Amino acid sequence: MDIELVKQIIIVAIASSIISTAIVQKVKEQLKSKKWLFFVGLVVSIGIGIAFASSFSELSLLSSVWVGIVSWIGADAIYKAFEDKIFKSFSNIDNAKTIVIERDDE
Repeated sequence: MDIELVKQIIIVAIASSIISTAIVQKVKEQLKSKKWLFFVGLVVSIGIGIAFASSFSELSLLSSVWVGIVSWIGADAIYKAFEDKIFKSFSNIDNAKTIVIERDDE
């Protein structure tokens, strides 16, 4: 299993899901029938996911489709589920090496 590829797909899906969620919310306001919302959300998420991954990453077309699917499922929820297993937790990042630059105003 290529863990690095899974990481890339999830990270790109998080970014694309922000855009697709906003678009789906705008479309939801315009839809009179809620029965089409499922399909609209699926098509928008996969479309935005493929476009986003193709434009801003080096992922293949198949991986870009996975970005769209993960975006539709909920990339943020998937990230939180795998955070301790695949990703380095943000709380473990060492911030001790902070550089402070002082400015002498004249």
